[in-house]
Amino acid sequence: MVSQPALLYEYVKVTFFRGTSLKPAPPGKSKHPEVRNYDIYEGQLDEGQFEEWAQQASKMPGEKL
Repeated sequence: MVSQPALLYEYVKVTFFRGTSLKPAPPGKSKHPEVRNYDIYEGQLDEGQFEEWAQQASKMPGEKL
């Protein structure tokens, strides 16, 4: 008998450290005022919007972790 691997995660969470500066801001709020999250569920990625956020974020100053 061959078993199928179990699905471990329902979605991927992308965090934008200065997400409130993105236009429009990603929908997921955080406990940190400037941070926004974007949860990507299978088959529900808005590629155009995600690319726009990534382009905007790439032009922002880096974050020291």
